[in-house]
Amino acid sequence: MHNGALAHLPDGRLILATSDPDGLHRWDAATGQSLGRVDDTTTIWQVTTAISASGRTVFLGAGIDGHLHRWDAATGEPDGPAWECNRGYVITLTTLNLPDGTPLVVTGGEDDTVRRWHAETGESVGEPLPVSADGRVFNLSSCRLPDRRVLLVAHDDEHAIHRWDAATGKAFGPPIPTGDRFPHTTSVVPVAGSPRVIVAYDDYTVRQWNALTGEQLALPHPGYAATAALRPDGTAVLATGSRDGALRLDYMSTD
Repeated sequence: MHNGALAHLPDGRLILATSDPDGLHRWDAATGQSLGRVDDTTTIWQVTTAISASGRTVFLGAGIDGHLHRWDAATGEPDGPAWECNRGYVITLTTLNLPDGTPLVVTGGEDDTVRRWHAETGESVGEPLPVSADGRVFNLSSCRLPDRRVLLVAHDDEHAIHRWDAATGKAFGPPIPTGDRFPHTTSVVPVAGSPRVIVAYDDYTVRQWNALTGEQLALPHPGYAATAALRPDGTAVLATGSRDGALRLDYMSTD
């Protein structure tokens, strides 16, 4: 399995989709019952959840055939034809809403670009955003800034973090060098109003940067995968997973 995504359906069901070399597999998240594999021969690197133009909940999959694949989360049926996105593999994807409400799907792959698409029409939005030369984009994430702009973050395999305004494509400064490590997971979350990038690397460390200044924050700590989220009270929590199955939760501060 490459990764998974959850879909909350109007009838109360919670459906889990997992991506793997044979396509997409759907599961009832409450019972663990398999709902079958999607009839697709394309390897899916990552999967996420979105709302289609018809209002249905859909799974979006990044395909090694260079296409974005879409399936109805409730039935597993294709939600229209696949969209041609990146040249070569589509490795990673994320969804976000711009300040004006425009829904975007953002994709990254092996053609050293990040590309933005209107989530309902599939039309390209703006120019491709360049990463390192010959770089493959492995992780994408985003968060909303205090001024309502949306920060889009990409980590490539040339050891650099790239940051843009998701609406305009304007870069937030030069790429942040990260050293000779490969990124397993990347997330970005506001901590006391300041966006922070959290990356888990293949040397089993989790590292943090100020997403606007590029300053490295805190000391690295052990972890194989990491994600961050906001609690209802506005504080941020960091979840770190280890290879032995342990989960560590840390409340994040500006200290």
